[in-house]
Amino acid sequence: MDSEHESKGKTSLSIKWLGLSRLKQRLVIATVVALDAMLGLLYQSGIGNGIDAILSGNLPNDMVWLLQSIQLISMGFLLVKIVFDDVAQGWLRSSLMVLSPLFLLFVVLFTIELLMIGLDTNAVIYFNLSSIGFSTLTWSSTYLAIAVGCTLTYSVQRYGNFAQSEFFMLGMYVAIMIMWMDYFFPLVSVPKDGVLVWTVLLWTLLGAFVLTGLAGIIIDRLVFRGFRDRKSSADVMMIASLGVALILRAIVYLRFGAGTKLFEPDIDWRIAREQRFEAPTALTKLNLGDRSLASGDTYTHGSCENVGTAAAPVYEKVVSVDSKPLADVYSVGSDCVTELTANYSYYNAAMPLVIFSSVGLLLLLLTKTRLGRRMRAVADNPELAASCGINVERVHMMSAFLSAGISGLGGAIFAMTVRYSPETGFTLLLPAFAVIVLGTIGSIPGAIVGALLIGFVRSVSSPILMGIGTPLDRSNYANLAEVMPYVMIIAILLVMPKGIGDAYDKWNIKRIRTRAEEDFTPNVKRASILGIFLAPLGIHHFSVRNSLRGQRYLLSTLAAYVVYLFSRFVKDNSIANSEIFSQITGGDKSIALSHAPADFTTMQQEAWLSFMEAEHVLVEIISSIGILVWPAVPILLYLIAWREAYHTLQGIEMKPSTRLKNLSSLAGRWDDVSTRVSSTWRKTTQAIDAKIGFIGINAHRLVNAGKSKVKETVVEKRNKTLEKLRMPYGRESQLGSWLLFGILAIVMACLIYWLPVADSDKATFVKTLQLSNVMVTFAIFAILALSLNLHTGVTGQLNFGVIFFAAIGAITVGILTAPKELHGYDWPIGYAVLFSMFLGALAGWFLAYPTARLRSDYFAIITISLGEIVRVLLSGEPLLRAGSWGSAVGISRYKLPLQEWWFCGDSVPLDENGIPLSPIACSRDDSVQSMAATLGEWLNLGEPAPYMFVLATIGLIGLILTWWLLNTVLASPWGRILRAIREDEEVAQHHGHDVLRHKAASLALGASIAAFAGALWAWKLTGFQPSFMSPAKTTFLVWAAFIIGGVGNNRGMIIGASIIVLMEFVFNVLVAGQGSSDLPLNEVASTIDGWFEWLVIDQLQVMWICIAIVLFAHLVKWESVRETFFWVGLIFACASFFFDDRSIEEAYPTGAVRAGMAYVKVLLIGLLIVFSLRYNPKGLLPEVPYRPPHPSGKGAEEQ
Repeated sequence: MDSEHESKGKTSLSIKWLGLSRLKQRLVIATVVALDAMLGLLYQSGIGNGIDAILSGNLPNDMVWLLQSIQLISMGFLLVKIVFDDVAQGWLRSSLMVLSPLFLLFVVLFTIELLMIGLDTNAVIYFNLSSIGFSTLTWSSTYLAIAVGCTLTYSVQRYGNFAQSEFFMLGMYVAIMIMWMDYFFPLVSVPKDGVLVWTVLLWTLLGAFVLTGLAGIIIDRLVFRGFRDRKSSADVMMIASLGVALILRAIVYLRFGAGTKLFEPDIDWRIAREQRFEAPTALTKLNLGDRSLASGDTYTHGSCENVGTAAAPVYEKVVSVDSKPLADVYSVGSDCVTELTANYSYYNAAMPLVIFSSVGLLLLLLTKTRLGRRMRAVADNPELAASCGINVERVHMMSAFLSAGISGLGGAIFAMTVRYSPETGFTLLLPAFAVIVLGTIGSIPGAIVGALLIGFVRSVSSPILMGIGTPLDRSNYANLAEVMPYVMIIAILLVMPKGIGDAYDKWNIKRIRTRAEEDFTPNVKRASILGIFLAPLGIHHFSVRNSLRGQRYLLSTLAAYVVYLFSRFVKDNSIANSEIFSQITGGDKSIALSHAPADFTTMQQEAWLSFMEAEHVLVEIISSIGILVWPAVPILLYLIAWREAYHTLQGIEMKPSTRLKNLSSLAGRWDDVSTRVSSTWRKTTQAIDAKIGFIGINAHRLVNAGKSKVKETVVEKRNKTLEKLRMPYGRESQLGSWLLFGILAIVMACLIYWLPVADSDKATFVKTLQLSNVMVTFAIFAILALSLNLHTGVTGQLNFGVIFFAAIGAITVGILTAPKELHGYDWPIGYAVLFSMFLGALAGWFLAYPTARLRSDYFAIITISLGEIVRVLLSGEPLLRAGSWGSAVGISRYKLPLQEWWFCGDSVPLDENGIPLSPIACSRDDSVQSMAATLGEWLNLGEPAPYMFVLATIGLIGLILTWWLLNTVLASPWGRILRAIREDEEVAQHHGHDVLRHKAASLALGASIAAFAGALWAWKLTGFQPSFMSPAKTTFLVWAAFIIGGVGNNRGMIIGASIIVLMEFVFNVLVAGQGSSDLPLNEVASTIDGWFEWLVIDQLQVMWICIAIVLFAHLVKWESVRETFFWVGLIFACASFFFDDRSIEEAYPTGAVRAGMAYVKVLLIGLLIVFSLRYNPKGLLPEVPYRPPHPSGKGAEEQ
């Protein structure tokens, strides 16, 4: 009976639970989980503490409270998700959405409060409000410069551009290029004189916009246009942008070097103590945690009180004796008189001014011009736009120019703020993706709002992390502010994957519909009166719901005022200021040669005089424009409004205003001009062809005839050979795929064995070590490529975070097997590897459920963000450190598998003090009999065989087992289900398959495999730092192997990995060969250096060769070659103009122009990715589709 009652009670409880709405269910779950975290933080009584007790306290206490803190903060994000998903439309939902950022900040501070109380300590957090505002503007404008380019590219061309940060990087180096020019040197090198020079800065901004925009056009025409012609998917174009990013980064490394740079248009811009804004501020001091005071202690407040009389006031700080306040807000210094201020240097303030202004102009261009309407039409439907007469390719070209140009403009102004390297741009890419996701992909207004929010999070997180770092014994926590944008990406995609722009659009549509249903009669008389007094603000138009004209009035007024402020600032801080002019000229009325710096040569002094005269004219023009515009625009708006008000109040019908024909027809005239230029060019080429066209026609016929003949011969022979071998589908058949795999494997094995080593007495040992190292690296990359192939090639999940799962394996094995006295756990290696693989599988499984339903590009962003989060945490979180006595970053001194047995034998010998010898000591003791010594004798190495041989054996065995496991799994029904999900999720779901569960299983299996590869990588490194997780050295290389080898084919992963690893080691030999003529491949390295030096120095010669090729290609009608070399020639023409001897001296201080082989390798990998995707998208070994055997025998014809 009792069991029946219990079952009935459980049934009724489950019925009640299922009867609740999703809103109530989620609220109950959030409440329960949050209460558990609060109990754990306050009283150490949560579930995590229970698990720790079951494990006899073996979990680190830091890990328990850290996970509980994450648990409580996650419930805050869940509540925000509930607001977005489940709260009904209305004012309550809108209010909660607006207040959600402040709510999340409160949740974070509340979590810290509970944590500090539970740990019986306290944290002091300072919020300088003005500094946070300034920092928000700086960070948000930095992210926005990249985000708006990504938004524009996605709006028009519909793919996520991972190369957008490289356009930002190009802008930074365009600034350096202009600064290095001999032409601008007299201004750049002027010593400190307290005067801001504007000429170099303005020319740099213009040059960065135009040149990076031109780079965007070139890349679009050479790369992405081909993908558009082939109707490639957005995922393919996004992956191709990775290759473009690698190419651009490698070129900048090769030309400018790896050293950090700083753009200084004038040294006075960098003098922060003098060139800065000051703003009053208020300081908020939060005392979180234990706020009690010991007996006899006091607390001095920041605020002051009058301890004197009203007639003779005396101000002193307020003192408390009971407890500290939760919040202490004050705005005066320690003397109770001096007002607190926050400083904002001019070079930092230039960032938001330039970027927000340029984005505003771009927004006006897109919304108010014919070009903008065309771009929106192409974004909505390219085919329909083309049918309406819009030149779609020209729109794509303009989109590429604007998106690259505005990012390059941001990079140029950013170059003044910090020292940077070619990697700097990529560090800003993922926060920029967070901006566009938060603001809704494709929405520029949303990107602006998203940039402000992400910049605010980045700015607020710094003081919070600094405040909690000391009480938690985490002094490096301030560096974790870098991770906050990555966390925001994941949170945003999980909470509101469509972004705030989508929510705003829905609200706006509802508002428009509601207004349309209202019976609204505009009050024109009230509007007229408002226009008389407040015309520049456009309120009179807003009051009658003529928002378009109201926006024009308001924007015109704001633009005029901003121009006025800027011109006044320029006048006050340039030679347009009479005091500054007198200071430079010594009281003279004009600038003369005698005022030039004395250490300049005569030629430099003359150039300085010329520039200063031009500078004087420029700043005077800017100053005059501001003074003219600010009163003129408001006055003009007042006059227009008064005229309208007069006619309205008098009841006189006003004739519609005549449009300014010149302005309204400007776009049309531009179209006419471009059409005429195109027509003239066409007629000119036709006239030339009429004269000498017979040469081109005959050459074209010969080339085409030769091509077709060769093609027919090759195709015919190929088909006959395939028929003989019974492989009608070639490499896409099982036999053909295996045959080509065997041939390629033999070729790669021969090339790997060919890798040269230097001649020496230890050449055999070095060769063995080299081959072992190659095989270990090959095994790592092949296993990672197999894991990626399962995720992306088979299941269709675009995983850019394969290093995240590999890092789980490396970090887990490293920490668990490190000695206990060095912050490790001293686990056996086998258990640690199994646990790391289980942990990787768990991470993959739980990652799938919140993310597997996201779009492929969103999933890619989340996975690459997870890798970056782990990389940053590895440098700042003490729980992720082991192997050192102090607080050194990284993991080291962990156990290596079979190392002791390999060098010391079955029993470890003892030294003279009875202490067991270390493996290294055993390897140096000739009397020790071990497997390493035996193998060294067999191979005549002259010393024990290297430990890398053991790792190579483990790696190859692991690779074979992984190969067998995946081939077995993918040949099963489950493998066919995964492929069905890749092809069409809805169809697979319709056939009864649980798509989410199968995706989770695929992610778990692939993550477990990647975790094993990570463990193998950790053993190879013997110790690692956060830099080993750099995407350019890991994820991008694995993706290159995946693309080159063949998507969906495990054999292709083996070949792709071998190609990438072979390139790595060949270029390592070339790097060594550059240093000495006695080393292998020195002649090859010298040849590469010679070609590179020719490209750097003889740019005009390269340009003329390109022009010759263009003319020849035009004659023979070879369109692709003509366009390619036209753009390449244009690049070298620009380079010959901007680069001179000074740039060579700055980039190559030793005077020897050499190619960095590591960057040549990156360049080749990028080219391989792009060319493979464009010309061989299926890879060397394409996926072999399942083909049922043809029916044969009796009844075959009927079948």
